[in-house]
Amino acid sequence: MPLRFCILAAAVLAFTAPGVSAEGKPTRIVSTNVCADQLALALVDRTRILSVSRMATEPEISNLAAQARGIRINNARAEEIVELKPDLILGDIYTGKGANRLASTIGVPVHIVGIASSLDDVRKVIRDTATILGEPERGEQLVAQMDARITNPQPRTIITALVYEPNGLTSGAGTLTNDILAAAGLMNLAPKLTGQAYATVALETVVAAAPQLVVLDDSYGATASRAQSILRHPAFRALEGKTTLYKIPSRLWLCPGPWVGEAVERLAQERARLSSRASQ
Repeated sequence: MPLRFCILAAAVLAFTAPGVSAEGKPTRIVSTNVCADQLALALVDRTRILSVSRMATEPEISNLAAQARGIRINNARAEEIVELKPDLILGDIYTGKGANRLASTIGVPVHIVGIASSLDDVRKVIRDTATILGEPERGEQLVAQMDARITNPQPRTIITALVYEPNGLTSGAGTLTNDILAAAGLMNLAPKLTGQAYATVALETVVAAAPQLVVLDDSYGATASRAQSILRHPAFRALEGKTTLYKIPSRLWLCPGPWVGEAVERLAQERARLSSRASQ
């Protein structure tokens, strides 16, 4: 083990580690990733959360940014996590690898929040995290809340759609986005335009395909980055009048959680509107 990690481990072991609650639930939770942040906030009382990631309070990314305000922020560094003396770390496979590695060395439980490629995956992630947090019933409530917004319509009219994100990124087969579109009764054109799960599709290809619905990310608005400038390209504007441009915040499907149900619901409502207009 590197010397720095040995010193940090020794420092933690020197602390008098606080115990879990009488019910055996973790009470000093630290999350190091925005997806973990949101699940923790949705599943437990905020008094049990010691710290959340620096993205937790960003409303463009987090659905629970308001609830996260006032909770200590971390940058997923091992040193700062040690100082917090957590009894559970919620993370992912990318963020806070050092903190996760140290925690496992000194015996602090680490739960890796899974990546969701389907609605079934979302349900599993919610349930798995709820179980680790000692809140399985709350987890079932969140799954039920999500499912209540997913009606799985069987439309008579086919409405083609394409989610087109900054830099021309689209989501094909085997992605959560694809499953969300299907659950909303929409036909995702991305699998026909690219054989990959995630790929960049040229603007000219989108214009030629002319999907009936193009779903855009409205998260950043006037503060859009250079990557989003493609959405203001004249060629893209040529779709107006032929294609409906529908804006929805990508935070609704960026992370697995009950908010995914809202994404399905919104898109289903827009599909119903377009179907009604097409039948007139």
